[in-house]
Amino acid sequence: MSHQLDRYLVPEDVLNLPNALILMLGAPGSGKTRTSRMFPPDIVLRADDLRTLCAGDPGSQQAEGPVWQALDTILTARLGLGLRTAIDATNAEKGYRQKLVLAGRSHGAPVVALVMGTAPSVAQTRNAARPANRQVPADIAADLHAQIVAAHPYLDKEGFDYVVFAESLPVLGTALERLVEEERAAELIADVHRTFGAAAAELFDWETPSRDPRFSTGVFGAGGESLRVRWMDDGNPFDRRFEVLVSCATDWCPGPAWTPVRSVAELAAAHSNHPFDDSRCVVCDS
Repeated sequence: MSHQLDRYLVPEDVLNLPNALILMLGAPGSGKTRTSRMFPPDIVLRADDLRTLCAGDPGSQQAEGPVWQALDTILTARLGLGLRTAIDATNAEKGYRQKLVLAGRSHGAPVVALVMGTAPSVAQTRNAARPANRQVPADIAADLHAQIVAAHPYLDKEGFDYVVFAESLPVLGTALERLVEEERAAELIADVHRTFGAAAAELFDWETPSRDPRFSTGVFGAGGESLRVRWMDDGNPFDRRFEVLVSCATDWCPGPAWTPVRSVAELAAAHSNHPFDDSRCVVCDS
């Protein structure tokens, strides 16, 4: 399957080709993952992410076979659908690069080498600062860098349609612009994220907007269980808070009560009806 190339495209346009296959080339610590933040996260296949899924550890070398099988399977599916895909891995080994290039070409995808031009000393310093399970031995990292440097002049002969250096791109600006868009999309649930974290926010939904601008109500729910909360904002910037609905602490009162919650631990305590703070009964206070 062939495709027409536009040799006059600027690097940013090359990376935005809708069906491009983008192979990141860089030694450990060269900034591949940072550079990949300029792409929407759903288009990036990251070896470390697959190691986490396959072995529970982003630095594990015990599941390398399944990791690369999984990457190849996902890549084949995406290429078949004509989807832009970036691969965050060293891609220093020529044989594996050629396999990926062949896969891209067989699906009519323009194949791009996105090369990290980071100085070896900088990459080694970053690599040494990683957690122990993520570090690559210095001699291996140096060898991977040498392989990429040696390959660079011949990447077009390997079948790459475009070769782009990360340093020629507005990586930080593009990444920040994309994050701004994500931030705007998440504004409705930003307070939930800040207070309880992203995982808990996935269990949350706002209810119909309240007529009272001082608070909004929502529900944490999963299965057949739910926990109702409200966001209190009475104009005091030092007293904005979430409150959760619990049983009244007074034995004789059946009415519900509101109690402050500032963390997932406090949510869990409220769910088991053992809130950390005193509660304010809705019935008793009315």
